Amino acid sequence: MQGSTAGSAQASVVPTVVPTIVSTVDCSTFDEQTMNLFLAPGPNPYQDTEEFLLDCEMRADEMPRFVRRSLLEFQVRSNSEGILLLKGLPIDPGLYHVHTPENAQRSHEKTTFVSERCLAMIGSRLGHLVSYIQEKNGDLFQNLAPVKGNETVQISTGSQTRLQFHRETVFHPYAPEYLLLFCLRPDHARTTETTYASISHALPLLSEQHRSLLFQPLYRTGIDYSFGKASSVKGQGPMLPVLYGRPEDPFLNYDEDLMEALTPEAAEALEALKLAIASVYRGVRLNMGDLLCIDNRRTVHGRSPFQPKYDGFDRWLQRSFVVRDLGLSARDRLPGERIIRTEFSG
Repeated sequence: MQGSTAGSAQASVVPTVVPTIVSTVDCSTFDEQTMNLFLAPGPNPYQDTEEFLLDCEMRADEMPRFVRRSLLEFQVRSNSEGILLLKGLPIDPGLYHVHTPENAQRSHEKTTFVSERCLAMIGSRLGHLVSYIQEKNGDLFQNLAPVKGNETVQISTGSQTRLQFHRETVFHPYAPEYLLLFCLRPDHARTTETTYASISHALPLLSEQHRSLLFQPLYRTGIDYSFGKASSVKGQGPMLPVLYGRPEDPFLNYDEDLMEALTPEAAEALEALKLAIASVYRGVRLNMGDLLCIDNRRTVHGRSPFQPKYDGFDRWLQRSFVVRDLGLSARDRLPGERIIRTEFSG
């Protein structure tokens, strides 16, 4: 997410965390043959992207049945949390000595591609990896790390301010159905949480009147910083409903920082949803080798604040986006590539 500065964050509701209940797949017991699916050399994901993705999809067919079954169930039915955590996946050899990229761009020290293979193999069981030309120059595998000067900004390279709850690229006509976060390195204190809130937990806290309003296209969200102008503002994105789909089991469009209502009644409903999310949100601390799958249609996410040291070993995640149907974005992609090139005026 790219957003505005911390002023709105400080004025927003400060959530109260509730106990975490996470659907977890333990990958730490992989045998040598399975480990080699991730560790064995293969194509370079940045130089031969399509061959890398095809190779990863073939390797994913050989993952243990319990892993493939868990991912299939998550793709077909999701779950009440809207997340699936795979713990203890293989990591790149020598990663302990590789520095966290200080600008959150592609690491020149990391010359192996195990983390990228984890993201691509897991992502292939949920759909197809894509990227957006405005995000990290269209990289399919994006580094998330604290950057000096962004400490209090509502963007992925921030740190000292709570990253507010949002659906990833909620304004985009081809928003990803799934967001994947792979932890290469936790924060120094190991206290930072990736926060999330499922609409299945928030919905019961909303009145029928507020639900009805949230199902109407009475809301606009901002276009993220990296997709629009140098400063994001509320309301320059598309008009859309906050809730859509089945009334009893809806999907969710939401951005705590950049969404605004078009009527006073709609604003009241949006505030009720903010309070509901703040009441039900949960957090998970990611450790090295953990991969978090987020159902981007049902669950909004954020991040708790943390204190970076800028010593080369700060928190470091890699992120990928997954869509279920590549054909939907075909008009905004060049033939044979995964980069979505939709333009936004901001």
